This record gives sequence, structure tokens and C-alpha cells, in this order.
Amino acid sequence: MRALGALAAIALLSGCSIDEAPSAPIPAACEDQVYADPVVKDLILKGTGSDSFRLNHLDQLKYAKIDAAHRCMQQKGLVPPGGGVARPRITG
Repeated sequence: MRALGALAAIALLSGCSIDEAPSAPIPAACEDQVYADPVVKDLILKGTGSDSFRLNHLDQLKYAKIDAAHRCMQQKGLVPPGGGVARPRITG
């Protein structure tokens, strides 16, 4: 019981809710472009009206943001072009 209270306190102090999936930070240079991405916009709009949709698609939204940020960083020359099998890890 005490651990649950500690977990809730950590979530409140960190400014995130318990039901949100962690996501990679979006570079400031690409933030507008990421949220203008059609896939990201579509997932956000669909999740706005439905809590169940939002909760069931958190990972999909997270990866859509990562993909959009990576494309933006490639266009701006912040990361080398190309790709691999694994998703690139974005650090801010």
C-alpha cells in the first residue's frame, strides 16, 4: 500500500499521469513539424474524443512522433540519412 502511494506521488511530482506511455523527447527544432505530421495529427484527433482509443493507441502515437522527429532531424541534417531495422533512439 505504501509503494502505491509513493508511485502516485512520483507521478504527480513528475507532471505525468500513470496511464501515459513514456515517449522520447522531441528536439525543439522539430517540434512543430512533428505535431503537423498527418499520422500524429490523426491519432491525436481520434484520441481527443475517446479515452479508450487514446489509451489503446499510446504506443502507436509515441512511435509516430519518434518517426516524424527522425524524418525532421534527417531533413535538417541533425542525424545521418538512412535507417536500420531498429527504431532510432532520440535524445534531447
